[in-house]
Amino acid sequence: MATAKYSAEILGQAASSTDWTALPTSVRSMTLDLFADSIGVIASGAEHPSMHALMAATKAPSGPSTLIGEKRGAATRDAILLNAATTTVLQRQDGYAHAKGHPASQLVPVVLALAESSGKTAEDMLTAMVAGYEVAARIGIALGGVPPWLHDNGNWVTLGNAVAAAHILSGGEADVITCAIDGAASLALSFDRFTTAGGATMHHLYPAMATTQALAVAEGAIAGLTALPGSLERFYGPHLGTAFDASKLSNGIDDGTWSQFEILNGYFKLHPSCAHLHGVNDAVDGLIAEHGVTEDNIISVDIATFGEAMEIDTDTPTNDLAARFSAKATVATALRYGSLNDDGLLDLNALAPLMDKITARHDPSLDKYAPSGRPGVVTMELTSGQSVTKEIIYPRGTAQTLATPDERKAKSLMLLSRHYGDEKAQAIYDTIMSLGDGGEIQALTSALRS
Repeated sequence: MATAKYSAEILGQAASSTDWTALPTSVRSMTLDLFADSIGVIASGAEHPSMHALMAATKAPSGPSTLIGEKRGAATRDAILLNAATTTVLQRQDGYAHAKGHPASQLVPVVLALAESSGKTAEDMLTAMVAGYEVAARIGIALGGVPPWLHDNGNWVTLGNAVAAAHILSGGEADVITCAIDGAASLALSFDRFTTAGGATMHHLYPAMATTQALAVAEGAIAGLTALPGSLERFYGPHLGTAFDASKLSNGIDDGTWSQFEILNGYFKLHPSCAHLHGVNDAVDGLIAEHGVTEDNIISVDIATFGEAMEIDTDTPTNDLAARFSAKATVATALRYGSLNDDGLLDLNALAPLMDKITARHDPSLDKYAPSGRPGVVTMELTSGQSVTKEIIYPRGTAQTLATPDERKAKSLMLLSRHYGDEKAQAIYDTIMSLGDGGEIQALTSALRS
């Protein structure tokens, strides 16, 4: 009688069987778009003063792995840590529709640094990224949600990062990947959800710690350290999930291979703010476009949104991180500058008079749309005597209102250009797009160091 397989073994086999050249065109295209998006997020985030300070304090020695935003390489572990830390600075990282988390932006620092330092091909790197994403997403789904105190950075994606790292380091050996899954499950991380709304920038170390822990787990698996089989079902799922269902871990896997791809349910954040506010942010964009609203003709603004958005809302933000979690600050920025932008969020003193005219509140009738929707209703009373309202349930960029290929490309180029300028940004973007068809990692890393 055959012994029943643990979920890590099933996931490990599917991850091992992942082959970039055999993936559907839609999966390859989405992977490259998410890779480009994440590189842009890292490059732009690296320009923030907090990241300059972290870079200086870390004193990372020279090494083989590219520090994005620098003209040099660093030790692989340092490159992963510093590149990952930048992903949360501007709150522009990717998201995943079926569970709260940011898979691609945490995977890219790992797969890029490891592939570069170990001399792997772009095909190897992208294969590992897809394998890690697919494992992580299934774990995210199976958790059935996470406790309300747990932050969505550095939890279930860590297991996918361990898969990706093990895939690259072992050449895709199923037993090593399986060990990495249960090993990462037994070393579960848990981070405080409320640091961001409080403006605590130690938050940026969440993805940094998660990615470097994943690397350590993969290295342990390569070295022959063993994991207790079944740790994913016995320990990780019940402790980190709110409605854990182990049967969902193998959904979309047939005969040891992926029969459906969760990476297609990734989404692109088109606003530099908490994703829970994107319905509100889209509504303001619409009112500006449709009615020519500016701060000069505003008497008052009423923001209604769902409960979870208000749970982490910051009424009086003290820095730009907290402002990205503030309905009032993000709306005031859009009204003052014509759009929600990173620079506007830096000057909170300039926003204060306008924020005094804005009220943000929980509307229980909107809760039914969450978590798939991020609803927001914005009503503005204007000096003309007119009252204008706009409601958004599914913001742009989400799985229900997909970002167009042009929007994805424009976002990547905009973020890259902040550090590299328009011409180099275009060259980097084009190089990323070539990776799926035989392009070389060296061409990308050389461009990133320019």
